[in-house]
Amino acid sequence: MTVRLPGPPPATGLRSIGIRDDEYRIISTDELWWRVHRTTGDHVLAWNAFREHGPHLRFDPHPPPARHHPGIGIWYGASNPTPALAAAFQNTRTIDRFRGQPYLTALKFTRPIKLLDLATDSGGAWPTRAGGTFALSTGPHSITQRWARRITEAFPGLDGLRYNSRFAGQPCLALFTPAASAMPTRPALSLPLSHPGLALRITGAAQKLGYLVV
Repeated sequence: MTVRLPGPPPATGLRSIGIRDDEYRIISTDELWWRVHRTTGDHVLAWNAFREHGPHLRFDPHPPPARHHPGIGIWYGASNPTPALAAAFQNTRTIDRFRGQPYLTALKFTRPIKLLDLATDSGGAWPTRAGGTFALSTGPHSITQRWARRITEAFPGLDGLRYNSRFAGQPCLALFTPAASAMPTRPALSLPLSHPGLALRITGAAQKLGYLVV
């Protein structure tokens, strides 16, 4: 029997249970985090910009309907290039190195960021304590977006969430507006996916994921 991911309790309920120390994850300024982003076409954002149009993706905190929501931002990153590529090309399962001139960018945050840890390797079990499950990383967006809205309402100073990639299983980040102050002005690395130096990395990720490469 499939158990459906429950919706979130009210923000007052989340505030009452709080977040225990072992349910946080601190991301240090020494860690590299990755994202794949287009550089040409419609609705292009800078690699360090927070998207204020939504909701569209898993933990978008914007209220429906999808439109521009000034001051409500979201930024997604991955712990290594494989989950970043997996998410960027999930719809076609083909890593297109040319359309939209996509780049692979790595960055280090300028201050430690404090995240609610929803990943399966968390030291705590906040999703269960809050009345949900660890399926927050994989459940329907219509439900996980409701959780994101309630979490940001209950904990407005929270930098974001750490969760598991639905497609690669590895840790990813969903950062909320408070984390904008931790974003660097320059990346640690940024190369187009068409760069020869990325060929082996992209091929390896594609083989692992079962994606094609063009």
